[in-house]
Amino acid sequence: MIYWTITSYFLTAFYCCLIAFFYVGLLAIILRTKRQNKLPISSVQNSFSIVISARNEAGFISQCLQSIINQNYNSENFEIIVINDHSTDDTLEILNQFKIQHSIPIHRDNISIINLADFDKIDNKKQAITKGIEQAKFDYIILTDADCTRGNNWLKTINQFINISNAKMVYAPVEFAAKNIFEKLQALEFAGLVGVGAAAMELKYPNMCSAANLIFEKKVFFEVNGYADNMHVISGDDEFLMHKIFKKYPNQVQFLHQKEAIVLTGANGTLSQLTEQRKRWVSKSTKYENRYITFILIMAYFYNISMVVNLFIDWHLAFHQIVFKTLIEGIFLVTILKLFGKTKLILLLPLAEIFHVLYVIIIGIWANFGTYNWKGRTHK
Repeated sequence: MIYWTITSYFLTAFYCCLIAFFYVGLLAIILRTKRQNKLPISSVQNSFSIVISARNEAGFISQCLQSIINQNYNSENFEIIVINDHSTDDTLEILNQFKIQHSIPIHRDNISIINLADFDKIDNKKQAITKGIEQAKFDYIILTDADCTRGNNWLKTINQFINISNAKMVYAPVEFAAKNIFEKLQALEFAGLVGVGAAAMELKYPNMCSAANLIFEKKVFFEVNGYADNMHVISGDDEFLMHKIFKKYPNQVQFLHQKEAIVLTGANGTLSQLTEQRKRWVSKSTKYENRYITFILIMAYFYNISMVVNLFIDWHLAFHQIVFKTLIEGIFLVTILKLFGKTKLILLLPLAEIFHVLYVIIIGIWANFGTYNWKGRTHK
């Protein structure tokens, strides 16, 4: 029993030190951002190709495209490339209608639609994105999702950050829109994931990012050979690329800590949707080239298991573990929630801890040994 107690406290100490480490990275981002905000504003407008892979997004694609068209940015300096990934709903029809309606007001035909049904042997998101990047006209690529919207200064903010930082890849913030308690719990957790990814990037130990708001130079994508080494892994169109670019340009991969750069996406409406999404995310956990990421995930997994076990064999110890976890995560989460202007979500943390521990344990096993469904496709 003594050995189990020591192990439990060791796992607790490891986890708390890990979050503290990320907290240092988050503070470093805030300080860097304050310094950058004092620099002169550049008048240079870079050109962007915004690439969107869409599959069965009939309910969201119009709002997504409209939020891009509405940018306070010279329309000559950006284009939109939408790849219809074998949608079985009205996505393609909506795209074609949107293009007809909006090509004239923005003075040029800067909306391109690529229908993957016209190509052979292209049937996953990484292939779809690659096809879009190949046809992109401009120097910078922005990946975003078909269910995302953004404010009117999104492009302007990204452009200014690139001019200041000279970054080869930029990870910009993503926020979950939330109305009910279930969605707010997801928004709280996802804010934490964004914060961890940002902090780790700043500390030169990158682990995660999101293709919902990811910017990089087109030439760099081909320099690192794109997705060639991991095309067989369904997930990871964001993180695997980030690791490859970081390996080549470790000082030019940065997080953009500005509210105007946020893209907004919907939280999962049902437990089933949430489960499938998280299974897809976790399914790549053993595929990382940098094994320290897998090691951290394993340690965090066993930490969560130890808390559940201790509820039955030593509830005092379980209580101590949960208190330490809640305190250290609370400090970290409040800091990143300030970026989103959603600090009130921290009030849900006690409930979120119960939700988080259980789903981490279940999904951690399920994602690596079972199958998951994504956009009507079943993957293993």
